[in-house]
Amino acid sequence: MRLDAVTAEIRPRSDWEAVDLGLALVRRDFWRCLAVWWLALLMPTALAGWWLWDAPAVWLVLFWWWKPAGSRMVLFEISRRLFGERPSWREVWREIPRVWWRRFFHRFVWARFSPWLPVTLAVEDLENLRGKAYRQRCAQVTRRGEGAILWIYFAADLAACWFGLAILVLVMMFIPEGQDGAWQAAMESWDPGTPLEFPALILRTVACCVMLSMSLADLFVTGAGFGVYLNNRTWIEGWDVELALKRLARRLTKAALLWLALLVVLTPVAVRAQDAEAPPEDEAARVIREVKADPVFKVHTIKEKVPVPKKSTPWKWPDWLRFDLGNLELLGKLFVASTLGLLVGLIAWLVWKNRHALVFRGGGRNEAISPPAARVVMGMEVSPETLPADVPAAVWNLWRNGRRQEAMALLYRGAISRVIELGRVEIQESDTEGDCVRRVDATGPVAHPEYFRGITGLWIGLAYAGRTPEDREVEALCREWPFSERREP
Repeated sequence: MRLDAVTAEIRPRSDWEAVDLGLALVRRDFWRCLAVWWLALLMPTALAGWWLWDAPAVWLVLFWWWKPAGSRMVLFEISRRLFGERPSWREVWREIPRVWWRRFFHRFVWARFSPWLPVTLAVEDLENLRGKAYRQRCAQVTRRGEGAILWIYFAADLAACWFGLAILVLVMMFIPEGQDGAWQAAMESWDPGTPLEFPALILRTVACCVMLSMSLADLFVTGAGFGVYLNNRTWIEGWDVELALKRLARRLTKAALLWLALLVVLTPVAVRAQDAEAPPEDEAARVIREVKADPVFKVHTIKEKVPVPKKSTPWKWPDWLRFDLGNLELLGKLFVASTLGLLVGLIAWLVWKNRHALVFRGGGRNEAISPPAARVVMGMEVSPETLPADVPAAVWNLWRNGRRQEAMALLYRGAISRVIELGRVEIQESDTEGDCVRRVDATGPVAHPEYFRGITGLWIGLAYAGRTPEDREVEALCREWPFSERREP
């Protein structure tokens, strides 16, 4: 996977922005995606239609069951085109058998009804994970954007049915007048007394129209799931930061090559200039050097070791270690006193360590003690007393004065302080931006997770990637500030 060859902008997005990215990838190569989708399902659909020509409803249900094969071909196409590859038709034909027989039971039976299938397809097909690693990865990539995917997954089949009926009406409108005898005969043979027993011609036509609409809807559902998958990996692995560092490395490499070329060109010139400016050797210096090279003037050094006599003295016990049997009673008393002192100290330490369990609380029950709120998160003060009374007004004032970094930092600090104070989110001082987002999401609507994710995305883009938000985005965040403000006493 080459991130430098990616053909879309990689940056942290919100859930619906990620969905829009996936839809844009499908729209960019729509006809190619539609072609590979039908290449995977055309032959099984035709064989099932020939076999179940008199049971169109069963034929339609089987077609719906086989849809993941087409989804995997669409994923195969857009994932490679995203990273700069253009798979040939030979590679497409080689991939079609694999989407059917590879992990058949898991794909078409066990995971067929999973609403997160559009996202987990990429984990299975692109990362080739299995077993415990596959389950852990699926839990990671479905942590963000699950709400959007659930909406799209359940609305796709309903939209496909309505779109199929629209195609049916359009077909009926374009039937030339006088050539609709078979259709009119089928409509006349329908008995309103048994409304569910439609003629076979009507059922076949409806089944074909719904199949076409299902294929169109499944293209965009697969693209939306792939967009959410890309966004989650961008948040988890910092793809945008990696791309920024690679662009910086390319710029530095070009500069280094330029300096190296200048060094290669200028070094011989400097050497020749130095040789030209060197004065001729003095005759006296040459004579002195020849005289000093004579062996007579060589300095010789001789080292001799003088032995030092050793004095043998008998070793004696130190006075403080010598004792007699009469001192054993004193040592026993000291040992007992030390043991008692250690025991008393241990008991005192245990009482102090568990003093919260010994505090008496009225009402005859124990009340939960909330942990102390974090005051510094990622090096930023988030305690309420360090913030202005009206955070949005102060942020917008700083932004209009051109102090963009300070304004976004104040807005992000204010959001963290409010979710701690009002939403009771247990944010720790060691938490990162991603940890804070996960804790806010786990708390629920009381902490306004959607708003907090929007602020976090803009803060990360400005602090780490140097992308300054637009004025309208900051103004919208200040205007939509969901937390109640503290009032001055």
